[in-house]
Amino acid sequence: MHVSLKEVAKYFGGHSALDSVSFDVPPGAVFGVVGPNGAGKTTLLKTIMGMLRPSSGSVTVDGRNPQTETAVRVGIGYLAEAQYYYLDFTVSETLCFYRETYPTWQDERSRELCTGFGLSMRAKVKHLSRGQRTQLGVVLALSYVPKLLLLDEPTAGLDPVMRRQFLALLMDEVAQHGTTVLISSHQLSDLERICDYVGVLHQGKLLDVARIEDLKRQVFTVQVVLAEPPTDDFWRQEWMQSVRQHGRIYTVVAQGERDSLASYFAAAKPLALEFIEMPLEDIFIARMGGEGYAFK
Repeated sequence: MHVSLKEVAKYFGGHSALDSVSFDVPPGAVFGVVGPNGAGKTTLLKTIMGMLRPSSGSVTVDGRNPQTETAVRVGIGYLAEAQYYYLDFTVSETLCFYRETYPTWQDERSRELCTGFGLSMRAKVKHLSRGQRTQLGVVLALSYVPKLLLLDEPTAGLDPVMRRQFLALLMDEVAQHGTTVLISSHQLSDLERICDYVGVLHQGKLLDVARIEDLKRQVFTVQVVLAEPPTDDFWRQEWMQSVRQHGRIYTVVAQGERDSLASYFAAAKPLALEFIEMPLEDIFIARMGGEGYAFK
C-alpha cells in the first residue's frame, strides 16, 4: 500500500498536534517515525488509520481516504502503544474474538506466531506480563496479513531478546508479503536495523525525512592527525558540526559528501585521515541539534 500525506494538520482545541505534515511511503517500504513524548506520533498513526479526521490536509492510502472507505481500513493493521483486552479471556479466546472481525484471518498464522513468542493458548490475559501483552498485540495485528501495518512503540516492554525476535519477524513479514510498515519508536537502534526511511517529528512538525542509506552517506565522524595545527579559519566551516582536539588528533563531526570532505582535509596534508560511520542516533543529534531537539 502507498501512503501519502499532504499538508496534514490536526488540532485539539487550540493545541496543534500535527502541523503541515507531508510525506510519502512507497509500497513495501518501512518508514520509521522518531520523536519525544508529545511529538504527535500517536496522532499521526491514528490519522493514517482513519481513527482521527485531519483538521486540514489529506491522507490517502492507495489513493483512497481511510476514514471514509471501510475497504481500505480492512487492509490496515494497527498496534497501539497501550493494548486493551478482555482480561478474563484466554489467549485462545482473544484470538477467536478477533478472528470474527477480519475475513482474511489465518488460524495457522496466529498459532505459528503464538508458538514463536511462547504464548500459551490457555493463559488468561490478566496473567500476562506487559511484554507478553505486547506480543499478543503483534499476533493479532499480523494474523490477518494486513497490507499496511502501523506500529506505535511496538518494542516498549519487550526485553532485548524479544525485541530482536520481533524485529526479525517484522522483516520477514515485509519480505514475504510486501507489507508497508510505519513504526514509531524511541529506539533508534531498532529503526536503524529495519527502516528504509526515517522521519523526525517534533512538536507536531516533521523536521526531516530521509533514506537511512542517504543519511549514512552524508554525516561522518572524521579523525584527522595533523603535524602542524591549521589556522582557526580551517575549522570554521558551516558543515562542521563539532570539532574536538586531543594533541595532534582532531575529531570532527562533518556533514557532506565523503569525497568533498576528504579533499578539504587533504589540503592540510594530514599524517592520517579516517572516516568513521556514525550510528543513526548520533547522525540525528548532529542534524537536529539546531532545532532544539535532543534524543534521550
